[in-house]
Amino acid sequence: MNSPFFSIIVPTFNRAHLITKTINSILQQHYKNYEIIIVDDGSTDNTLTVLQPFLNEKIKYLKKENAERAAARNYGTLHAKGDYINWFDSDDLMLPNHLE
Repeated sequence: MNSPFFSIIVPTFNRAHLITKTINSILQQHYKNYEIIIVDDGSTDNTLTVLQPFLNEKIKYLKKENAERAAARNYGTLHAKGDYINWFDSDDLMLPNHLE
């Protein structure tokens, strides 16, 4: 039996000061079959600089012109590979058993 694959879509706008805690909380998941797609909705702060050390095959960064959170979620969903989509705000913290 295959484990389901989750796509965690994190829209963000000028939250460089918060996004690290959010990403770290997602990375602490007990369940490991997921990807993180961060959609930068036109930030003008140093969001990309803060995220750069995290980016790899599991954590993707997409930047788009600002169009509000719902548009960023939809944009991330278009790039998702998961069986399930989890939209997660860039100022939230995920409990370690969230995906389980």
